Amino acid sequence: MRVEPVLINELQLGDTLNRAIEFNRRGEFGLLLAMLSNDARDMAQFTLSQDTPLEAKLKLEFELPESQPLTADLSTDYIVDNSRHFLTEGARSFQLHQALVPEALVIRGGRESAMSEVLDNTDLHTRLRMDDSRAEMPETLTLADILTMQRNFSRKLAGLSDQHLGEPEVAGI
Repeated sequence: MRVEPVLINELQLGDTLNRAIEFNRRGEFGLLLAMLSNDARDMAQFTLSQDTPLEAKLKLEFELPESQPLTADLSTDYIVDNSRHFLTEGARSFQLHQALVPEALVIRGGRESAMSEVLDNTDLHTRLRMDDSRAEMPETLTLADILTMQRNFSRKLAGLSDQHLGEPEVAGI
C-alpha cells in the first residue's frame, strides 16, 4: 500500500531537483527523473490550473481579444457602435476599432423577432402586461380629499399660509 502520492511532474518535487544538481548528487537526480511521468501532457508547463475555464486560459496565453458577440440587445444600456469611426475617420479606423471593441453582428430588441411581431399587433395594455411595466394606478380620491387639495392649492396661489387663515387682515399696521 502506498502512503505517498505518485510523482507526476517536477512541481511536486519543489527544489529537490535543483539541490541534487547543485550538490552534484547524480544518483538522486537520476532517481527523481526516473520517478517522473514520461508523458509530455503531465509536465508542469503543459498543465493548466483547473480554476479557470480552458477558453479563458487560452485567451490569456495567446493574448486574444474578446470574441465578437453574435447578437446585442437594444434593451441594455451599452451597445457598441463603430459606424461613427467609419464615417469620420475612414475604413482603417473602423477596422482598428472593430478589432479592439467588436460590435455585434445583429442588434435586436430584448424579445425574439416572432414575439415582437405578435406584440406589435396588440393593444397597449397587452404590451405593458407582457413587459410588467404597467404604471401603478393612483389611489381613488374622495370628494373631501379633492376639496382639501383644491383649497390648499388656492391658498398657495393667493400667497396665504395656514397660519393666517383664522386671523383677520389688518390694513395699515
